Amino acid sequence: MRETKSGKRLLPLVQLLPAVAVAGLVLVTVPRTAPVLAAVPERLAEAASAPAAEPAASSEEEAEGLTAVLPYADGVYTGSSRGFGGTVQVQVTMEGGHITDVQVLSAAHETSAFLRRAKRLLNTVLDAQTWEVDAVSEATYTSRGILGAIKNALTGEVVNNPLPPQTTPAAPPVEEEFTTPSAYRDGVYTASAEGFGGPITLQVTIADGVLADITVVSHDGETTSYFYKGRQVIATILETGTPEGVDAVSGATYSSTGILNAVKQALAKAANDAVPAETPDTAPADETPAEPAAPQYADGTYSGTGSTADGPVNVVITVKDGSVTDVQVLPTETEEPTFTEKVRAALEAFFSGKEQSASSGRVYTADELDAAVQDALQKALTTPEVPAAPEPEAPAESEPAAEPAAESSPAAEPPEQDQPTGEENA
Repeated sequence: MRETKSGKRLLPLVQLLPAVAVAGLVLVTVPRTAPVLAAVPERLAEAASAPAAEPAASSEEEAEGLTAVLPYADGVYTGSSRGFGGTVQVQVTMEGGHITDVQVLSAAHETSAFLRRAKRLLNTVLDAQTWEVDAVSEATYTSRGILGAIKNALTGEVVNNPLPPQTTPAAPPVEEEFTTPSAYRDGVYTASAEGFGGPITLQVTIADGVLADITVVSHDGETTSYFYKGRQVIATILETGTPEGVDAVSGATYSSTGILNAVKQALAKAANDAVPAETPDTAPADETPAEPAAPQYADGTYSGTGSTADGPVNVVITVKDGSVTDVQVLPTETEEPTFTEKVRAALEAFFSGKEQSASSGRVYTADELDAAVQDALQKALTTPEVPAAPEPEAPAESEPAAEPAAESSPAAEPPEQDQPTGEENA
């Protein structure tokens, strides 16, 4: 009974132990948390007064690189605007709210060099997804034509670009004088002449002494439409074989004149390099006179004799149509050669190309036979002999002349001669 009563007395104390532990913990942590708790009301007030945060970007926009979607339906659109020389037309493709392709369909009146520079804008428009970009330097008007055509294709709005300044060449084109030469030298010749906006360079091909082809190398400064109209003169030049008498093309005067002048300059080079014409019959005094004409021989058979180291040699030549067609060596009185000597002589004649006597086997060189051949040719000459001039006859004897009369009448004056005409005086 005593133990039970003491247990009941200790029970309240045991129940207080958790509360004492919690109180001790609070006493330890309260000094550290007091400043934080004090700042809570202030931070709550700041959060209440701040504007609402924007919603986070969608994952699809992040994948698109945050590029704005254009308010144009998918499809292919065409538009046009004024460039430097005329209308520029483009084609724009829209897919998924983005510009995916831009192409220039027509720019016939733009200068080719400036159009090439302005086409750099196509990639710029695709990257920026707008036509509001800067024009290309040194191709401003053509660039404005492309950008304005893109805007017209997508919006339907007519874009009136400012007109370019109207410039004309300082002086009208002048066709160079040209006379078709008598001959050309084969080859490829290059020349340039001034067109409307710069030099036009051509290559002219001469084959078999005639104009065979004309190729355009460059024409960067020319307006494309005018140049292709002006190049019609090329076909005319090739058809006639010369630029002489070919007129410039109306409506493309500057370009066609530049083509004509370039062709004339190239042909002048071909003519200057040509082989000189044949020399006249009368040669200058300082040149070697021409060799006399070859002698003429009468057709027939003639014999001749010459001397060699082994003795005389006799030949017979045959002349036909004024030329020697055959030479035969006549046999000489010598001992008959052996078979071996004949074979050796025949082989020597075959490999050396020398003439051989058919009977004796003696081999003669052309020099050894030359004297005999020339002797025979002298007999074949057809030059007639010049007859000897007759001796003058002695004058016949005559009686001495009679003495003149003592007095003679004065000689009559000769009649007056006709005066020469003015043409003779001249």
